[in-house]
Amino acid sequence: MMKIKRQPQSPLGQAVRRAIRANGKMLPLATAISAILATPMVHAADAATAAADSGALGEIVVTAQKRTENLQSVPISIDVFDTQKIEQLHVVSLDDYVKLSPSVSYSRGEGQGGNGQPGTSHLYMRGVVSGANENHSGSQPSVGEYLDEMPVTTIDGNVDVHIYDVQRIEVLEGPQGTFYGASSEAGTVRIITNKPDPTKFEAAFDVDGNHVQHGGNGYSAEGFVNIPLSSNAAVRVVGWYEKDAGYIDNVAGTNAAACIQNGVRTYQTWAQFYGYGTTLDPVTGCVDSAPLGKGAQSNAAYVKNNYNTVELRGARAALKWDPVEDWSITPTVMGQSMSNEGFFGYDPAVGDLQVTHFGPEYGDDNWMQSALTVNGKISDLEVTYASGYMKRTTHSIADYSDYSEFYDKLYQYGQYWHDNAGAPIDPQELVVSRGSFEKWSHELRIQTPQDWVVHATLGGFIQRQLHNIYEQYVMPGYDFTDPYGRVGSPTPNPDGLASDTSQPFSTVPGYENTIWVTKEQRVDRDKAIFAQVGWDITSQLSLNLGERYFWYNNSLQGYYGYASNQGICFSGPTASVPFTPCTDLSKQTGGDGNVPRVNVTYKITPDVMVYATFSKGFRPGGVNRTAEKDIGPYQADFLTNYEVGWKTQWFDRHLRWNGAAFQENWNNFQFSFLGPNSVTIIENGGNARIRGIENNIEFQPFKALDMNLDFTFLDPRLTKNYYGCTPGSSVSCPIDIAPITPAGSNLPISSKFKGALQTRYTFNSVGDWAPFAQMSYMYQTQALSQFKVPLETYQGPQPAYGLLDLIGGASNQSGTTAQLILTNVTDKRAQLSRFAACSPNVCQQQYISPAQPRTIGIKFSQKF
Repeated sequence: MMKIKRQPQSPLGQAVRRAIRANGKMLPLATAISAILATPMVHAADAATAAADSGALGEIVVTAQKRTENLQSVPISIDVFDTQKIEQLHVVSLDDYVKLSPSVSYSRGEGQGGNGQPGTSHLYMRGVVSGANENHSGSQPSVGEYLDEMPVTTIDGNVDVHIYDVQRIEVLEGPQGTFYGASSEAGTVRIITNKPDPTKFEAAFDVDGNHVQHGGNGYSAEGFVNIPLSSNAAVRVVGWYEKDAGYIDNVAGTNAAACIQNGVRTYQTWAQFYGYGTTLDPVTGCVDSAPLGKGAQSNAAYVKNNYNTVELRGARAALKWDPVEDWSITPTVMGQSMSNEGFFGYDPAVGDLQVTHFGPEYGDDNWMQSALTVNGKISDLEVTYASGYMKRTTHSIADYSDYSEFYDKLYQYGQYWHDNAGAPIDPQELVVSRGSFEKWSHELRIQTPQDWVVHATLGGFIQRQLHNIYEQYVMPGYDFTDPYGRVGSPTPNPDGLASDTSQPFSTVPGYENTIWVTKEQRVDRDKAIFAQVGWDITSQLSLNLGERYFWYNNSLQGYYGYASNQGICFSGPTASVPFTPCTDLSKQTGGDGNVPRVNVTYKITPDVMVYATFSKGFRPGGVNRTAEKDIGPYQADFLTNYEVGWKTQWFDRHLRWNGAAFQENWNNFQFSFLGPNSVTIIENGGNARIRGIENNIEFQPFKALDMNLDFTFLDPRLTKNYYGCTPGSSVSCPIDIAPITPAGSNLPISSKFKGALQTRYTFNSVGDWAPFAQMSYMYQTQALSQFKVPLETYQGPQPAYGLLDLIGGASNQSGTTAQLILTNVTDKRAQLSRFAACSPNVCQQQYISPAQPRTIGIKFSQKF
């Protein structure tokens, strides 16, 4: 951490010092503040006191604008977690920094084969969200994610990087179109790792164990070593292992509305075929009874406590080599493997932290990234080349019996699914998903020295993303074998779905016992050139102009649908994607455009800066996953941002107050809905306006006490009626149709208020040990769970909640730290999201993804 140059102490700063150090003792904060308020101006100073260490706030360095700068000089709204904050707040995952970032909201993978597991989170910023965009063939994300210089944004969910030996996390709020381009429409999250250091050897390890109330035990081990190889080279190796305890129980429970009684679920069509269930419950619509195998199924084989465990392992290795003066080459390789079991939500109708599910549920998420960064100077110009390759593979299986139940209950769905003899097959349905994602990216930029009166950054960027998508909706029949391969191998089942094509609905050719297959290849290509030019008009006034010109080309091809979809397959090659019956989807789209940025900054004093910004962000357009002729591609959407902000330090830099007020116009934005056969369709047409104010206040009255308050107010509203169709276009969409979501409605998922408060106090040393105590509290107001009002009626809003964490411990001068960590102290059942297995007006069985219950842990750290 760089030391800030001490400025001459102001009279008010002297008043702060005297209030804090009155009589040579630390006074309580309330007394200090009272003394400050009672002393509007003090005109004398003691030279010795002025020279003493006051414990002022240190400088925070960021690289948000692709160059190293003091946070207080960067005209962007940024939340920063540096190494110290990351360690103090016990930030180890995406969940942790999202919880403490007031402008960020998120949802987990929900329904349609999602178990809500880690690694399926989708980030949103400043309320720019029209719904949980979680379809693999849907829109690109609106929030970018970077690991060092490389974009690691993926369509199927943000990469949940384990946070260890990380220099800082930068949360850049608002459009970052000039420097970060596509998918940084609403903001960007940057994870910057610690780099190899040739000047010293250092190492550390951390171990911890914890117990989750209502659940099991977890533990983790982490470590790193930095080894100088010579005076101009070093290597840094990092590794981690984590086992997270489960706290959701799969029980033989009851949800009468979902036709579940004591772990047994009945199905109307199946039961009536065999002569059972002739009477329906007048309230629930469920059959009165049915025996197992003839219209009913049991979850006895899957009953298990602490159902949702996670196992995580990973490593990172980096080499830094400075071959000549002013040049540095840094290759990095990082990989992570995550395995989970169970379901990460509970059914409130069954019980607290309980579900009743009827099949195997687990998944794997593995990714690897290799990157190369070259930095150097040519004369006065700084040159940076950054390239990377990322590969991510995901596998999962999910119980989908809710879909079978409710489609049968509402639409007699079960009559279509028979075996070769014409008898209904077992109603159990599973979703087996596999994904293979690859990303290549290259960026070259040239920068002039920052101290030039006119300084600039020029660059070019190219990226290609390849996504192989595979989803198999399986009805395995009575002789169940695990199609994922963990319990057994998938084998043909004579009691499974009909393979005889004379049956009305038979298995998709080549896929045993499978009612639906999605097997597609998606390719997203992006190119851009960008520039930002700054002019220091005076020592106080600066003007910055930025522009990014971009080109994109996206394609989607392959097969999706039932066996009957072969009737609409294209002529020509049998299948463009291997192992598919044929090709019924082959589309491509492209476009180009530009996003500008205009910024003016004015430094009133060295510690007070204000700025005004006009900027834009964008997401590329794409292809709709449907063969319907009248549904074309969707176009790029843009977010226009008007922002004023301030970066200030007060009381001799004991108080830092940064903030921004903004209005963002999101016109013709992309939104998704379920079209024919429940296939996701993306269209443009929504208009929204988001107003908000962000504040970050950090106060360190003296060295031992540090307080940080972050909070955001948002007002995200739809400004145009949403109809779901064009009024007057058809009989089903008359000119006088009522809007599904009227103008003035709030956008979903983001809360109107979210705040986080952290306080840490370090006590006087006891021998070699310095004890400390820390409190962290976050609170957010209610948020809607759905964009469409009718669906919100079924699903309901996400209630307001607050979470309290406490940490206590001690450190010594030998680098040893021992901590007692208590999270979610009040055991609040905070609802991180609400969802159903399919559209909530059909699958009327709600699930809640909760915050982890009260957890107590012990952590031991040693630095060398």
